[in-house]
Amino acid sequence: MPRSDHSRRWLVLVLALAAALRLVPVWFGLPYEYARPDEEVAIGHAVNALGGELNPQFFHWPSFTFYFFASLFAFNRTGTYVGDLLIARAAIAVVGTATVGVVYALTRRIADMPTAVTAAVFLAVAPLHVRDSHFAMTDILATFFTVWALFLLVRAADDRAAGWFGAAGFVAGLAASTKYTMAALAASMAVAQIAMLGGSATAWRQWRNWQPSMAFAAACACGFLVGTPYALIDAGRFLDGVAYDFTHLSGGHNGAQVGIGWSYHVLRSLPAALGWPLFIAGLAGFVPMIHRQPRAAAIVGAFGAAVYLSLAPGHTVFFRYILPLTPLLCISAAFASRAVTPAPRLTALALAVPALVTSIWSDVLLARTDTRVIASRWLADHVKAGESLYQAGSDFADVPLETLRPQAWPRGVYDAGSGRFGATTLPDWLIVPESALALYTSVPSSLRDLATAKYDLVHRVRATRPGVVDAGVYDLDDAFFLPVTGFGAILRPGPTIVIYHRANER
Repeated sequence: MPRSDHSRRWLVLVLALAAALRLVPVWFGLPYEYARPDEEVAIGHAVNALGGELNPQFFHWPSFTFYFFASLFAFNRTGTYVGDLLIARAAIAVVGTATVGVVYALTRRIADMPTAVTAAVFLAVAPLHVRDSHFAMTDILATFFTVWALFLLVRAADDRAAGWFGAAGFVAGLAASTKYTMAALAASMAVAQIAMLGGSATAWRQWRNWQPSMAFAAACACGFLVGTPYALIDAGRFLDGVAYDFTHLSGGHNGAQVGIGWSYHVLRSLPAALGWPLFIAGLAGFVPMIHRQPRAAAIVGAFGAAVYLSLAPGHTVFFRYILPLTPLLCISAAFASRAVTPAPRLTALALAVPALVTSIWSDVLLARTDTRVIASRWLADHVKAGESLYQAGSDFADVPLETLRPQAWPRGVYDAGSGRFGATTLPDWLIVPESALALYTSVPSSLRDLATAKYDLVHRVRATRPGVVDAGVYDLDDAFFLPVTGFGAILRPGPTIVIYHRANER
């Protein structure tokens, strides 16, 4: 069998593995519809667009994702939110799988076929890319367009054809129209342009030599406006949204200070995204990559450096912000593994297996019933008509109360300073969340003291094993109650839910 046919068959298997890891289980969290925060934002704007409200009047995110989902929701015969949610999640899983194929194409452009297959394997099993490919969000879509734009840009730099630069620019515009920070692709274009101009002073002064950049810039603007047309039509709101993003990135999410970008992402986000072995190989692999393909490495690396520098001073440090860097590190890790000449296949296997195990466990846990769903069912069976409930923590950790909602007291009735409820009586039930995500499960000590003094602990739905300190590596900014890696203590998604019932007077 020719070697190329053998490698292509391996690629088909890799894509099948990538699809399986990403499509199972897209139904996670259900029947609780808000297990993944912010999905409702994307789906809500998409539904509005499908209904004719094309201006989202919301520019904290660019708009391409809304229109993309809206085009898919037209095929939802059920007309339900859950139907839209499953369609959007499945579409993102397919896009995540397609990204593996584009990584293969990009790597094949700059290296041999075994290296390209290895890079595809690494992204296929990368834990953060696998996990976030289940979510109806912007990040996987933006990563897909980014890798595609880099592929086109590397090809354009090889062929020196303005048309290819225009194609790269248009796709880069779509990437930025999916996530603003993908505008960092302009840095890759700048590197490609400088490489073509070389050291000739004469070449720098001839306008024709700048045609690639002009084609890229014009097409990039078109691509961005195709996906976010109201950036021009409703420029005031658009500028306000972009300004909010800058403020939000620098200030910390909800005022929290869990770390600063330059150190947090390299010590926490990226190692969790790939696993330490693959992450270290990704860093080391830029050396052989630069040695073998200096121009392509510079084009790809310029984007990675620009994105990282844009995130470095920020105090809002969501793991998903570094998702577009994971394919680049998978490519460089493939170069690193192939550079280990005695046993490149064994090296690649040693790098991929830990990531694969993590991704499989992530899927297994995602498929388990969320603690909030279990608690909701227990409460429905035990709370009597007329009994009152109070949920501590935050909205993101709340148990869905369904038919019991009219019996729930608003969160603001409790005064943490005085340790008293506004009403003359105490609620019959207290629902208290516990999690490593302290930002979303913070409970006043006065309320805990009240629970101990006046209530009986009657039920607990555990998210983690009792007595185990290590609760995994969570994205501390994100209200998604499942770690990216480190599942030894994890039983199921969601916070641990502790339910108290008011005791007889003591």
